[in-house]
Amino acid sequence: MAFLKHYTWLLGLTAFAVWQMPNILTWPLSTQKLLPWLPYVIAGLGVFVGIFLNRLQPILILLSLVCFNIGMQYFIPAGSTGLSAVTLFPVLAILLPLNLLLWLLFPERGIHDKFYTLFQLSLLVGQVYLVYWVMENLPLTYWQWISQNIGIDGLNLSKAALITMVSVWLILMLRNALLNQPKVLDRTVVFVLFLMGFGLNAFYQFGSIAWVSSFAATMLLLSLIFDAHHIAYTDQLTGLNGRRALLESFLGLGRKYSIAMMDIDHFKSFNDTYGHDVGDAVLRTVAYELSLISTGQVYRYGGEEFTIVFKGKQAQQVKPALEVVRQAIENRVLEVEKQGQPVETKVTVSFGLAERNDQFKKPEEVMKAADEALYKAKKAGRNRIVVEGESPKAVSKTTRPGRKSVKKKEA
Repeated sequence: MAFLKHYTWLLGLTAFAVWQMPNILTWPLSTQKLLPWLPYVIAGLGVFVGIFLNRLQPILILLSLVCFNIGMQYFIPAGSTGLSAVTLFPVLAILLPLNLLLWLLFPERGIHDKFYTLFQLSLLVGQVYLVYWVMENLPLTYWQWISQNIGIDGLNLSKAALITMVSVWLILMLRNALLNQPKVLDRTVVFVLFLMGFGLNAFYQFGSIAWVSSFAATMLLLSLIFDAHHIAYTDQLTGLNGRRALLESFLGLGRKYSIAMMDIDHFKSFNDTYGHDVGDAVLRTVAYELSLISTGQVYRYGGEEFTIVFKGKQAQQVKPALEVVRQAIENRVLEVEKQGQPVETKVTVSFGLAERNDQFKKPEEVMKAADEALYKAKKAGRNRIVVEGESPKAVSKTTRPGRKSVKKKEA
């Protein structure tokens, strides 16, 4: 599954950052001097990419990391045990996870909505004044609570900061579980929070904050790229890979493969009868049934057409799997509304199937042959599978979706 691939690189970067952090003091002095600048360079690149891709959420998260590093590196000297370390450190440690949560909760509207962008940037800038006000006016009793250590060896975070980080981390995990399709950014922020918490706990070690912040900014930059890739290559309605991904898959098919083209029968008539919203629901239902084919990769080619690519398989090897899907779709009862009344109906699909051979040597040629086989299936009465080079065979008689026997449900 796609999300497992993202968890792999996120876990890898997190593990490497944690593993190498204790070795910072063994680096050459010239490298240590460059380390404090690294998070700003990576975050700047991420902001540039975010502007280019019109994504506000990652920009605000990256800017929060930048502000956090400024506070930690320039207002709290490394190894300091003075007043700034006692007061500013716990405030920033509490504020960082709250910022990560805040920017994710705001809907993504891009940077071109000027009022919305200025509003959120004003919230970020306003936090500078908030920190200053807290430093000047917070009563001593509250300072004692914010700064109180948890009292466990190895944990340097204050009790308030640790509670805040754990609470926000749990909220982010729950939010991702409830989202239908979490973005890569949603998953990335969970790892960013864990990594920043680890670095904060080792705050008194030189370079720890800059090191983990650099990896956090790298994760956010990669999430921007992967989310953009997902949008470009994935069909939003069905969640399947789109035509661009299909064409790119042709690059590594090898010399043995089959391609099937599928079309929903009388889909225009179905849309005219029940409406486009119901039509979209049918597309999602058909896409789900197709996604159950374990031997092939499914793509939405466009409209009501889908393409299934079977790498390393001949046509006769995959035809039974297509027949299972065809029957499953034919037998599935769809509950829809017609003129305000609940009704039940069905749809059917037709397949054209072709394989690579001496006549069709390129994927585009095989797909065209499958499309011609699909045309024969429609001409022969639909609701069937036609393999290129074979004569269409009859299947059980069906009626058009727009003219099906409709059973009204009891109110």
